[in-house]
Amino acid sequence: MERVRIGFIGLGVRAKRAVERMMHIEGADITVVCDLVADNIEEAQGIIAKYGGSKAAAYGDSEGWMRVCEHPEVDIVYICTDWMSHAKIALYAMECGKHAATEVPAATTIEECWKLVDTAERTRRHCIMLENCCYDEFELTLLNMVQKGVLGEIIHAEGSYLHDLRERISSNDAGGRKWSNWQVEFMNRHNGNPYPTHGLGPIALAMNIHRGDRMKSIVSLSSKRISYGGEEGTLVGNMNSSIISTERGCTLLVQHCISLPHPYSRSFVLSGTNGYAQKYPLPHVALDPEGERAITGEELTALLDSYKHPFVERYKPFGYSLCGRRWIDYAMDSRLIYCLRKGLPLDMDVYDAVEWSCLVELTEQSASARGAVIEIPDFTRGDWNTHRGVEFAE
Repeated sequence: MERVRIGFIGLGVRAKRAVERMMHIEGADITVVCDLVADNIEEAQGIIAKYGGSKAAAYGDSEGWMRVCEHPEVDIVYICTDWMSHAKIALYAMECGKHAATEVPAATTIEECWKLVDTAERTRRHCIMLENCCYDEFELTLLNMVQKGVLGEIIHAEGSYLHDLRERISSNDAGGRKWSNWQVEFMNRHNGNPYPTHGLGPIALAMNIHRGDRMKSIVSLSSKRISYGGEEGTLVGNMNSSIISTERGCTLLVQHCISLPHPYSRSFVLSGTNGYAQKYPLPHVALDPEGERAITGEELTALLDSYKHPFVERYKPFGYSLCGRRWIDYAMDSRLIYCLRKGLPLDMDVYDAVEWSCLVELTEQSASARGAVIEIPDFTRGDWNTHRGVEFAE
């Protein structure tokens, strides 16, 4: 595509940031916007105008999302709505001949996951889940080190989303929301890990999931639920821990908790035959032949600089000036538009989207059955070993 025409569905806090980012990305045009809150549409139009863009077509009714997918001036639908509607909108977008890019998770049920795969394969449309954590500097650098063999074969990995969000999610005001607190509503109805992809995505890429290995089974346990009062009523939360085994006999630990005191952590642990790396609480690496010695400080900085991923050099300087620590979102969106304009495979595909998202239902199944072993579907239908290692097309 010479230019990529984008239709935004959902214009909350994250979406308006995305609108601003897209206004700085070459070849990206925002042509249609949609939200049930009129103020959100007005604010998005203001951002577009601020940077010299043409006023977008706008829809604010309950079926507006369908009009965006059907609009002839849209190439890709950028979905920033509540979790439960992501798959429905992505499916309709692909049926309308549009590519789909959705916030995380891409789906909340196994049925939705299969529908996304089936529809993407049949329509030949891209379906990408916008997992920004895969573009963070430490994660990209370690992926580069893994691909160069520095850590040897990765035998075990850990990823999490441990974030004290009690105040933010207990009221709309604290979260800056103008709509219902659907995040709390979902957690009140479901057990397990409702938000697995921030932790799982980067380690799945490092472990070549569906690119030489696949997640085969999962065991999940949840702690007892803790209740907190809030303006919206009662917030119910717990700690969920899940162990995944792979076809090649490796393991992944994935955790989620947003309702207990805890410094922010996505864990990001890679344990290989020749070395070890961990990002939180303080980054450190250990390499053979001194496997017990943690490399930290200036020595670690020098080591990581020597393996810095090209994406960091390419996207961080301007992205950081525009978004600060959220430069990874700029890198994610820039890569999306770049690949679409060049006709290249996207960095993450529909199989990544559903493999990472399927844990929403599978962790609940296992945790509700007191840690029963649950088989993970092979969404590639046996082709998980066809390609070896993640590749970012250029």
